[in-house]
Amino acid sequence: MASNDATGPGPKPRTLENTSPPTTATATATTPTPTYRYRDSQITVPVVNDGSNFFRSLVLDMYKTGKYSDFTIKVDGSAREFHVHRAVICPQSRIFEAACRGEFVEALTRSMTLTDDDPDIVDRMIRYLYTHRYDDSEDWDYESFRHRPQNVKHASATNSTSSGTTTTTTTTTSQEAHSSKPPQSPRSLHVYAIADKYLINPLKDAARGRFAKWASVHWSTPSFITAAREIFDNETGNYSELKEVVLAPMVQHADSLLSDQNEAMGSFLRDYSDVGVEVLRRVLEQNRIAQRGLEVDIADLQSRVSSLKTDNKKIGMLQSQNHKLNKELLEIKMVVLAWKKDLRNTRNEDRGNNRNTCGAAEETRAHASNSNTR
Repeated sequence: MASNDATGPGPKPRTLENTSPPTTATATATTPTPTYRYRDSQITVPVVNDGSNFFRSLVLDMYKTGKYSDFTIKVDGSAREFHVHRAVICPQSRIFEAACRGEFVEALTRSMTLTDDDPDIVDRMIRYLYTHRYDDSEDWDYESFRHRPQNVKHASATNSTSSGTTTTTTTTTSQEAHSSKPPQSPRSLHVYAIADKYLINPLKDAARGRFAKWASVHWSTPSFITAAREIFDNETGNYSELKEVVLAPMVQHADSLLSDQNEAMGSFLRDYSDVGVEVLRRVLEQNRIAQRGLEVDIADLQSRVSSLKTDNKKIGMLQSQNHKLNKELLEIKMVVLAWKKDLRNTRNEDRGNNRNTCGAAEETRAHASNSNTR
């Protein structure tokens, strides 16, 4: 494999050392994938035909090990530090680019301290910059897929027994209701906020799409309400685009969310009356549209009924005419049958007369023959 050319100041690139086993005539399909290791380094990456996968693995290993890093990101209030590479983070974020160039303190000290950020979310942001991959599997409560939304009851229901005692039961679609931990908003929400803060638009779009899918499934869980509160409490504008994402499932499932049994949603709507008004406005608008559609359907049905009535009248007239024609045809058949009968009788009479005439002629001939003989 040819070594890459490097430009600019700095040490010359190290050559790659082949650590894969030598090829033999007995090699089979199960031969391990060959790998390359940098000299004087613990970084080992698989050699694959796809160059993008090769460099993604290479760059990610550089981030994990901190090798050749030239910039440090710190988080205020946390001892955790992230050793990164300016060549990776600066082209993807104008905030980091501005901090790393010029005469800013960050550029001189080659370090930057982030405030009001979660170290775990920062790590997710940096990993995305290195891999362009984003995983939010821990946000998903797969238990929600096994229950139907109409069976959701977040409020406690009190049932009386025959002995006079009462029992309280609570039914939810999520395991979080049975745990002692308070409901948490999904990490995709915080990833969206940090991507918006540091102007990483691809990550922002990815997080917004993941959060929209999450909200469309988890709209009946306490975590959804926690996320909604966080979005509408935010005053920086980072979550302004996500308000529509939260309102959409609330309007779609208004019958379940606005029921008397859903006390958590009722409390949320009381705290955010403008959200409740907007949900009701959209529900009414949807009902208006549906009503207009029904009116159009009713008018169309009435037109079809009128057309069917006209067709039925035509069919009745045709049936009456058909009845008359059948009656006339029957009379004609009767006349034809009578005529055939008369014709048959006339032929029989003619045949009888012919037989009598022939008999009389034969008798005359026989009498004449007898007279001649005498």
